[in-house]
Amino acid sequence: MPLDQFDDEDAKPTDAKGTRGKEFECPDCTANNPYDDGFYAGDEIRCYYCGLEYKVEQRDDGRFKFRAI
Repeated sequence: MPLDQFDDEDAKPTDAKGTRGKEFECPDCTANNPYDDGFYAGDEIRCYYCGLEYKVEQRDDGRFKFRAI
């Protein structure tokens, strides 16, 4: 799997904005990154450890995919 694509396998709760993620594993450095406020498809997030930024996308099956930006 290319480093610019990563699938999050954890099930996520949904709300008015859609599915909300609470944490992600960085595709580059594999660090776990908790997000207290959560994130949604379309958001841009940053790894707290290596500093790389990712665009959050959601697949048809509901899982998140992270593309390096």
